Amino acid sequence: EEREKLRTLDGICESVTAIKRVPDFRPHWFSLLPFLVREFSTPEMYSAVEREFQHKPVDVLQCEYLQMAQFHRPNVLTILTIHETLSANAYDAFQKAADPVEKLRLYYRWMATLRYEVLMSGKFGHVVTMTEADAEYLRSYSPQANIRAIPIGVDPVEFAPLPEEPDRPIEVLFVGNFRHTPNVEAAEFLIQKIAPRFPDVRFVISGSNVPDGLNAGSNVRFPGYAADTRNLYRRPNTIIATPLVSGTGQRVKLLEAFAMGCPVSTSSLGASGFPVRDGTEALIADTSETFADGLRRLIASEELRRRIGANAR
Repeated sequence: EEREKLRTLDGICESVTAIKRVPDFRPHWFSLLPFLVREFSTPEMYSAVEREFQHKPVDVLQCEYLQMAQFHRPNVLTILTIHETLSANAYDAFQKAADPVEKLRLYYRWMATLRYEVLMSGKFGHVVTMTEADAEYLRSYSPQANIRAIPIGVDPVEFAPLPEEPDRPIEVLFVGNFRHTPNVEAAEFLIQKIAPRFPDVRFVISGSNVPDGLNAGSNVRFPGYAADTRNLYRRPNTIIATPLVSGTGQRVKLLEAFAMGCPVSTSSLGASGFPVRDGTEALIADTSETFADGLRRLIASEELRRRIGANAR
């Protein structure tokens, strides 16, 4: 199924090679490498990269995400794109853990991830982060590395507001891939602490790999994966809710919502990396009470939804 989806790249790329990922789940008790390296370390991928270098001159090797850094090659311009600082995420998880055994496990994960992230940041010729905060974090550990923040962008022509549907019922939308822990946490927050306060408003949790443990009330639905997310953003009555409490980097889901002209309610962390102001381009709240208050204001005022969405666009 994923191989078929890669055909959409035929008009963009000279060639695309798909490698099936077969994670190594065996215990490696004394390995200093974080699990993400083994998870993406397949002989087929090494062979595919090596084959490209043997068959044609390569000017630039760009590795997306830290887990691809292991395919680094010398004697070529190398770029590592770090979409989020994984060691910072690992530290955050370690800090939150209460069980002593789990805390010890997460401490080891933090140390292994930090060691590897710092090592690879110094190994590549160029390192790209999404936010200046992430760049500064990496520079604090790798002062000699060539690190630059380049924000994510979306095409404002492709992601343009759809025709208005003022008669469409108001709904609160969250979009995400639920293999990513911050998205699971945000969905749980909406389902458990926010949706019950608005029994007459539909909450839509869109995305793939929704965990079975998300127990939702009657006003929450899970439509699954959306092939074209633009169809989810229906002005002026779709309110985008992204109460993120963990993770680093930038959130593409917010850029899409801004470009589509929909009002956004998010957390301070969710807004990180964007020049948005509370009450102007988005509503920003960090507790269940203030988040619910913001939603209540947006639900009550079509004029506010239109203004916030237009400013964000």
